[in-house]
Amino acid sequence: MQRHGWTLLFHECAIEQLRKLQAAAARAERNDPRGFEGNANVKLFRALSYLIMDVVPSDPARDEFRQGNTLGPAYRHWRRARIGRRFRLFFRYDSRTRVIVFAWVNDQQTLRSGGSKSDPYAVFEKMLGRGRPPDDWNELVTASRAEWRKPE
Repeated sequence: MQRHGWTLLFHECAIEQLRKLQAAAARAERNDPRGFEGNANVKLFRALSYLIMDVVPSDPARDEFRQGNTLGPAYRHWRRARIGRRFRLFFRYDSRTRVIVFAWVNDQQTLRSGGSKSDPYAVFEKMLGRGRPPDDWNELVTASRAEWRKPE
């Protein structure tokens, strides 16, 4: 998929979350065809879609996407886009090849995970440590390209 001159790829971790959210938004629309616009899942899905399709690809290098040492110095190359106060969309990009890989977005379950760092950063750091999604750029792109070709 191309947007603003960038190729957009999606790792299976992001795809899983987006599919769940899309299903919840569709369910809200079916259950309340007149008032679904106010549903939290619908709003979140629209906000994520806007970030993925327009905001991030317009300039993935924006300072606001940097997360510093939040994930530790080994993961400073990861970026995140904020959706409100609670949600984070994690991605990487390569300006030479003009590729953006969306790796993961947290969900409500993440927010209830507890612990000293019950936030999406702690969960994502653990995911990276387990290699899902891979931290290595080439592995991440390869995995995301393979995921893109899989049928639903």
